[in-house]
Amino acid sequence: MTPKSGDGHISPVRPLLVGDVIAERRVVGFAWVMRNGAVSSTHLDDRLLLDGDEHLPAPPNRPVPQTADGAQPVAAMPPADLPAHHVHAAESLDPALPERASALLDLRDTPWRPLIRPLLAAVHATGHRLWLAGGAARDLVADVPLHEVNDLDLSGTVPAGRFTDVTRQTLRALRMSEWRTTVTPSSLVCSVLPPKSDKSNNRLIEYRGLSKGGFKFPVVGSQLSEDAQYRDFAFNALLYDILDHQIMDPSGMGLDDLLGKERRFTPLNVSDDPFTQAAVIARAAKFALRWREDNPSGVVSLDLDPLKAWIVALPSALCSMLSSSQWRTLRNAYQRSIHATVQQQHEFAAMLPQPGCDLLDILIGGAK
Repeated sequence: MTPKSGDGHISPVRPLLVGDVIAERRVVGFAWVMRNGAVSSTHLDDRLLLDGDEHLPAPPNRPVPQTADGAQPVAAMPPADLPAHHVHAAESLDPALPERASALLDLRDTPWRPLIRPLLAAVHATGHRLWLAGGAARDLVADVPLHEVNDLDLSGTVPAGRFTDVTRQTLRALRMSEWRTTVTPSSLVCSVLPPKSDKSNNRLIEYRGLSKGGFKFPVVGSQLSEDAQYRDFAFNALLYDILDHQIMDPSGMGLDDLLGKERRFTPLNVSDDPFTQAAVIARAAKFALRWREDNPSGVVSLDLDPLKAWIVALPSALCSMLSSSQWRTLRNAYQRSIHATVQQQHEFAAMLPQPGCDLLDILIGGAK
């Protein structure tokens, strides 16, 4: 079965996807392990997860085949796993959007410029898919000036070890082998860092596979609709296909929430983890205050009703359910992302019901 990408980008290789069947068991995800003494990760670190593995305390010692040869490739290659009306031609939203997207990749003096196009080609050659995600996709669609896009976040169907392997080979071909590839074990985020740097803000690019739940350890998948369930808001679940210039809106609400008369905050994350829930509230403050600050009049119309309804359904004791280390992590992230005045922060907090208001007031009290 040969995967087809959008308007005709066809790869002769079909990778294994969640939903395929191998040895009469269904593929349910891809994990990663850190080999002792390994300098850089490779596809040998990836682990294949099959139905029935959900109870395991750690990934099984089962490698991921490089292709779907020998399996029943019954899963749809993204974005074909989404309803057709959740996939949009970029030019249908804005005729200039494909040109802007291409210009973003080639933007002068950006850290990603030397690598991104060769990397896209290298990943595509494996049959996997790679898209702009997170802030890069959101800001591109929202017509934010290109020079204000600070990070090039990527997502796709490639397991962590395979991605770092392909990236390292691409860097070597570009004579950039002094740049390092890393995988964060707790999140499976893959980063490309300059030589002798351990700071994430110096990264060339950052990649994470599509989110996947249901396991006791970090796992990635290959289904866009499931990935959306672990994003904070619908407008942050958008992905941009730079090859076919398509916008994927897995939740079906992201474009309307971002481009409507009011910026609507529709939470998507289905996690019942208190720390994850608290992080969503903190990120709501980040975006709401940033968008108000960026508006010349100082006022931007926000629709917080879906956010408020989501907060009301949270445990009333949410703040007391967080550990001291989790509070430190939240405060550090909040301080890095919020630039509004303390008064403006409290004004936004007052707009939210409990426990959201209390949580933000505590974070504001710890902010400089």
